[in-house]
Amino acid sequence: MHFFGQSTILTLTRDQATGETYCMPHHLTVDGEKRPLMIAALRYYDTFVKVHGEWLFAERLLYVDWIEERVLA
Repeated sequence: MHFFGQSTILTLTRDQATGETYCMPHHLTVDGEKRPLMIAALRYYDTFVKVHGEWLFAERLLYVDWIEERVLA
């Protein structure tokens, strides 16, 4: 499960743009009785291009700010 937070357009021209999105994924694994949970704080730095009137991703960079691991009962 991913919780998306703030999305910001950083630059914008007629056919190109950049933006940043904050995300907090929660990854739960079930392995028998074990249920580890990983939570992370991520940022995506995206570059977009407009092609035939549609905005498309040209590049996506991922930055990991922190990761926390928990064991659920």
